[in-house]
Amino acid sequence: MNDVQSVYLIYSSSVAEQLDSVLSHAFLHDLNIILQPVKAEECRSLHVDEDRSHALLWLSAEDYPQALQTAYEKEMSVGFLPLPKGERCQFINTLSLPAQFDDCLRIALSGQPKKLDLICCNDEVVVNGVNLVNQMAMAEYANDSETRIGMHRFGFQLKRVFHAFSLTPHPVTLETAKEKSITTAITGMVLLDLHHSGALFRQFKDSVSLNDSKLSVVLFAPQSILSFLKLSFPSLLPTKENPLTQQLGYIRSTSLHIHSPVDTHYIVNQRPLTTQSLHLECLPEGLNANVSEAFLNRQPATDERENVSCDRLPQQEERVKYLSKTLPFFSHALESDFKDLFLSLKDSAQLSNTFVLLMTLSTLLTTIGLFLNSASVVIGAMVLAPLMSPIISLSMGVLRSDWELSRKALGTLGCGIGLVVLLSAGIAALMPLSEITSEIAGRLNPSTLDMLVAIFSGIAGALANARENIAKSLPGVSIAVALVPPLCVSGIGIGWQDMTVFSGALLLFLTNLAGIILAAGVTFMVMGFAPFKRAQKGIVLSIILVAAVSVPLYFSFNRIVKTAEMKASLRDQAFVINQQHYRLQNITLQPGETLAIHADLIGTQLPSAQTLATLKSQLTRQLGQPVSVDFAVRLVTQN
Repeated sequence: MNDVQSVYLIYSSSVAEQLDSVLSHAFLHDLNIILQPVKAEECRSLHVDEDRSHALLWLSAEDYPQALQTAYEKEMSVGFLPLPKGERCQFINTLSLPAQFDDCLRIALSGQPKKLDLICCNDEVVVNGVNLVNQMAMAEYANDSETRIGMHRFGFQLKRVFHAFSLTPHPVTLETAKEKSITTAITGMVLLDLHHSGALFRQFKDSVSLNDSKLSVVLFAPQSILSFLKLSFPSLLPTKENPLTQQLGYIRSTSLHIHSPVDTHYIVNQRPLTTQSLHLECLPEGLNANVSEAFLNRQPATDERENVSCDRLPQQEERVKYLSKTLPFFSHALESDFKDLFLSLKDSAQLSNTFVLLMTLSTLLTTIGLFLNSASVVIGAMVLAPLMSPIISLSMGVLRSDWELSRKALGTLGCGIGLVVLLSAGIAALMPLSEITSEIAGRLNPSTLDMLVAIFSGIAGALANARENIAKSLPGVSIAVALVPPLCVSGIGIGWQDMTVFSGALLLFLTNLAGIILAAGVTFMVMGFAPFKRAQKGIVLSIILVAAVSVPLYFSFNRIVKTAEMKASLRDQAFVINQQHYRLQNITLQPGETLAIHADLIGTQLPSAQTLATLKSQLTRQLGQPVSVDFAVRLVTQN
């Protein structure tokens, strides 16, 4: 700019005392330039002609909007002089000015001016950003410089957890320059053009520039408290995709109009603004400015196309209405979001010939496997049985208060249960065998541990039905929960007319049924397939069912624990009778009015009848209840 003889110096009152040092700067003398100082508040009265069309801006943040607006309207070119770093606005920080004042002065007065975008918000030039009020949710991701480590970071994360429960989505309608309209609900918004680092900038840096005549806005819209908490605890709530990108929308356009049906609170240039209508616009032609090579090199090559990427934002009318009240703890899925799953569950709830055929084959195989005491046959029959499908459908029906789905699933389930019990009872009545095999015995004493198995299986069953990528795990779930074998054992109890066998196995089946319905329902709710308000009736019903079943399970579990303790005490004890030492191994206890003890009696001499009677008396006193003994004697050497 060697042909410029007179240059305006627009300055703020905060630097007035340093003005003389700039006006007498040696670099001005070398270029034959005279600076004409103008106070910031008087810049609108500037006279611009061929000899005076360039200005140096030495301003505080609050004076920049007016000065830049004036320079744009008067078609002036500008250069920038820095204030101390702590007093700079985002606009100046983005320009990557050199640290030294003299270097900034050389750039401001040398070289060919370049086009620089000016962005206005409601007719005010933006120099310090635009965002929604109370954006602690996005603070860490939009911030250009602040880093948090150690306890400072832990405290910030803790505050953000509490902040999650106060997040209120704002219903808005977004309209771009090309009249693309999106109705959604957001909890955060950031104008990215004045940022040069931070997680949000890095996410979209290839399309964010200050010389492309476009503005870039990121919209933040977590659809639940749980999805928001993934930002703070990604290692505890892992997902394949970055949890931040799952909650963002992005718009790049020459203008963006944001309308809300209610008063919405924004921060524009670090000042509060309450309005129902926010208009962002990139001014046409831009501003001629002398900028550093570092800034120009950082601007990506962009195209002229408008970019609207808002697929992750809630857009259905029902969801926007739902989110406009408060942010739910779990995501809310609409029926359109899980149409395929819902159709699949409806099909599973239907009674069909295939269902009856598979249940018949599974029952026959299971019953024979129980009599043969063959675990492999029983396991194969578990995989074949389709009983898990109507139970999962019933869980969804109860959760969503969909009584039509519940009725169909319950009807199919009832037919399946009746078929299994009748077939197995008939086989048991006709079979000339009445021995309780270990496969049968293993299903007669359910406990709270079986409830845990049912709960985990219910979670896995819901996931396998809802996620195609893990649907192949459904046979494994069927094996884990073992629905048909306890029903078959109940039928065998009827065939034998043994109520102990019938009731014990039926309790195990009811345990599995209640645990699966509750766990699958909660899992579906967490996945967003029913809002909590709609699901709470079904969840309460499931909890009551589980609680009712848990009462006998609790007593059964206590019996198991007590039996295990008795076995341990007997196994560790040496019995001394007539100066002979005996021990018990391979102990089996069968609780009842009289405790039946089956064990190997280890000694160096064959015990007499009197010795066995004495041992039985000792066991009765020690265990505090009548016992019957069945010993297999094993003789060993003294050692």
